[in-house]
Amino acid sequence: MKIGYLGPEGSYSYMAGKEYDPKSELIPMKTFRQIINSVELGEIDRGILPIENSTEGAVTEVMDALMTTKSSKIQGEVILQVRHNLLSIEDNAKKLKYIISHPQAIEQCREFFAKHYPQVVFIPCDSTSSACKLAKEKGSQYGAIANNVAAQKNGLKILNNNIQDNCHNQTRFVVIGEGNQIPTGRDKTSIAFSFHDDFPGSLYMILKEFADENINLTRIESRPAKSEMGKYIFYIDFNGHQKDIKSKIILDNIEKKTRKLKVFGSYPIGEIY
Repeated sequence: MKIGYLGPEGSYSYMAGKEYDPKSELIPMKTFRQIINSVELGEIDRGILPIENSTEGAVTEVMDALMTTKSSKIQGEVILQVRHNLLSIEDNAKKLKYIISHPQAIEQCREFFAKHYPQVVFIPCDSTSSACKLAKEKGSQYGAIANNVAAQKNGLKILNNNIQDNCHNQTRFVVIGEGNQIPTGRDKTSIAFSFHDDFPGSLYMILKEFADENINLTRIESRPAKSEMGKYIFYIDFNGHQKDIKSKIILDNIEKKTRKLKVFGSYPIGEIY
């Protein structure tokens, strides 16, 4: 199986891919859109995408990109314990002037740097593993935020361990691919919907469908519809499979009450690694 991930090798997406299927061939890619397009075109079997973080919340770029999918569905999820480290070729962190990393990783370590290294300037890049390559190339004034695997693969020193502001820092990844997963009895379903017009109680009307059937929501987010101010797309994850009788009834009712309903897929609830 070929799995596309946000590379290069050593990123958190790489680690999540290894946990999802240790025997798979991991293919590094430059953007989330490239991963999705490669799955849709059949160039790879699966794509792994970070969807939310326990500290910084939704990865909005991925949420927006998933709305463009046509044939691919969510096949599974991986929840990864995220442990950030400060890396460099330099021995003394006090000498660092610039810190490179993915924007999410930077935000997850803001308080640490404000307290210990307020002198640094942050430079965002496309992945934590790319940050390691750049820090190594640019020299001793540059550091990177990444994991110990990326440090090893790029020959960087670990100057500080576990620098994330939240000790319970986790990132949830979804795995997309062709086809629908069969019910396992321990499943989750992800959907998105929007309304024709905004009116009082519109969202409550949808949430009540789940409450009436005693179905738990594990996530609810909103994103601008990008058509006009005040228009939103709502994202919901709930316990259950779309083929369950209760879920079928709810999804049918939601479809009647909304302008658009998109079912991203039903899949087994993931393990924490």
